[in-house]
Amino acid sequence: MRAYTSKYIFDGEQLLTGKIIFVDDNNKIVDIVNNVPANIQIEYLGDGVISPGFIDLQLNGCGGVLFNDSITEATLDIMYQTWQKYGTTGFLPTLITSPFSDVIKALEVCKSWFNKYGNTRGVLGLHLEGPFLSLQKSGIHSKEYIIKPNNDMLQQIVSYNNYFPIKMTIAVEEFTSSQIKYLVDNGIIISIGHSNASYNVAIESINLGIKTATHMFNAMSGLTGRNPGVIGAVLNSEIYTGLIVDMLHVDVGNVELLNKVKNNQVYLVTDAVTPVGTSMLDFKLAGKQLYVKDGKCVDIDGVLGGAYLTMNDGIKNIVKYCHIDLATAIKMATLIPLQVLGLDHEMGRIKVNYRADLVYMDLDTYQVKIIK
Repeated sequence: MRAYTSKYIFDGEQLLTGKIIFVDDNNKIVDIVNNVPANIQIEYLGDGVISPGFIDLQLNGCGGVLFNDSITEATLDIMYQTWQKYGTTGFLPTLITSPFSDVIKALEVCKSWFNKYGNTRGVLGLHLEGPFLSLQKSGIHSKEYIIKPNNDMLQQIVSYNNYFPIKMTIAVEEFTSSQIKYLVDNGIIISIGHSNASYNVAIESINLGIKTATHMFNAMSGLTGRNPGVIGAVLNSEIYTGLIVDMLHVDVGNVELLNKVKNNQVYLVTDAVTPVGTSMLDFKLAGKQLYVKDGKCVDIDGVLGGAYLTMNDGIKNIVKYCHIDLATAIKMATLIPLQVLGLDHEMGRIKVNYRADLVYMDLDTYQVKIIK
């Protein structure tokens, strides 16, 4: 039995003080109390906050590797070990638009990983960001690999959902209603993104059971007076949405607006790529040469390609620059993304019988460490 405390403990909803967490050898939380017998040794971690481990639903790569470039378990392991240094204990490796054969390969690699570890070693599922996207909203994605969905492809993807959660970013205007319904009915977590859909098409698709949106405000049709677009549809619905808070992808005003309109429905993602966690200054993303300049990852034309961001820095940015309180910020990086995955019954809270994937964060530097 281990016992931990710090100035604050974030239990998934609020900041607590004066609490002590007990963890057993099976990595389960067994109690949260105010006082313990004098003979129990308690580890005081500091004047920061203990929280559930951070969750990243959009991780392309880090630590010098990119999932698209090397679709292997070795890549997943490097991503896992790198992201732990920044407090992220669970993530979705993200495969961006590539040949459909790569999609199957990614599914097979994740299946093998889950057969060995389940969801106990970082990987919580798979995020397929493409290839069923809009050519008009492709962003950094390679247009040559963007395709329209067919039923056989969708059936192949669905067949893996029994092994692990699958999140798919799609341009809904490229799908029929029956195709979206088929994916939803078979447990696929559909995320609207890289979409040029009209407001009406987006709303109709959301009503079919779409659960979330990908990197809000980026690569989606904008809000105008006569066509609120995908942005308007997301704001005017009850779905969750991911948000990149590197202070480059989204303006501060939009972050603050989104938090007000969709309180408890916004989760942080990093969209991190190869060089994060390294000193690399250039790399390739889906065959394109990218560069690290002024804290951002861009191609030769200045188009953003992923983000140079860790989750603890995302929390720091949203608190420091966007006037969002610490408890809300941490919830955006812990419980809310797990609600999207449907795993909030076992992770994301400091609560009896929950997994003790815990981190400690210094509130001056926002540096973190995994609690073991």
